[in-house]
Amino acid sequence: MAQQHAARLHHQPRPHRPGVAFAVVNGLTFGVHLLLACSAADFMATRIWGETTIGVLAVLLQGSLLLWTAARYDRRAGMGVPNEQDGEY
Repeated sequence: MAQQHAARLHHQPRPHRPGVAFAVVNGLTFGVHLLLACSAADFMATRIWGETTIGVLAVLLQGSLLLWTAARYDRRAGMGVPNEQDGEY
């Protein structure tokens, strides 16, 4: 008895790409920081305490956001997903 195969009616959905969200979040943050640094230099130079300015705090926050999103969107972190470059799927 021959088996009948159902015809494919649509393509399989693309998998979620966390790299896009990573790039958008960090790109927007960098753009806002760059815009503030260029247009509001006096605001970024405002001292909060001691030698610490709003600009220094902004860079520290941007760096921590970068690290947090990198850790969050890294699909291979602790999941045991094989590396695509090794040819294993």
